[in-house]
Amino acid sequence: MTTETGWARPELLTDTEWLSDHLDDPNVRLVDCDPLPAYQRFHIPNAVWSVSHYWKGDGAEDGGLYAMDDPERFAELIGGMGIDDDTQVVAYDGSGGVYAARFWWTLDRFGLSSRLLDGGLDQWYADGRPLSRDNVRPEPRTFVAQPPQAETCCLIDEVVARQGDDSHVFWDVRSSGEWAGHNTRGTARGGRIPGAVHLEWLENLNQPVRTLKSPDELRATLAGLGITPEKTVTTY
Repeated sequence: MTTETGWARPELLTDTEWLSDHLDDPNVRLVDCDPLPAYQRFHIPNAVWSVSHYWKGDGAEDGGLYAMDDPERFAELIGGMGIDDDTQVVAYDGSGGVYAARFWWTLDRFGLSSRLLDGGLDQWYADGRPLSRDNVRPEPRTFVAQPPQAETCCLIDEVVARQGDDSHVFWDVRSSGEWAGHNTRGTARGGRIPGAVHLEWLENLNQPVRTLKSPDELRATLAGLGITPEKTVTTY
């Protein structure tokens, strides 16, 4: 089922007009998900930095921010950003959405629904809206993380078990070089999951302002790859 917008889940997106009207809303927390130097250069007014643009790793070099399976650690980090269980979070970046979508997924994994700003900083800037260099430090709030939602992850045993299952699609969103195995990005082996289909994530976006393509255009492209609503889809 779709809505009048054409999106099946329109509540997961917002636009610059809505955000402009809600910048000073105390129940809205705007989160800039780009790397810290980009945030420090300029950002949307009232935006806080997301603590980590990648939300992975467990070493000292990234502050020990591995929180994928640690609800208490995650709750501490999110609460420190001025977010509680009733906060409407809007995530954005200036990188085509790659970091904001990762943050959105992390929130969803612990039970908090949020929104992505369609077009992110690119669209905000293109609309001629104001920018800021203020380092926003909100008052901490209490966030109660839910146990990690199992349906948000496909573990390796399921990947193996689903090989040859026509009801399950593995969608490889990496670059063509990574898909073909020429670009290993420093890993031991290059290549892809057997049977996976390929469409780089950037192909879902308009250019040069990187908003999502229309729902109808995306559905047609994905259907051509066998990615249809009745199937289970795992992206990687």
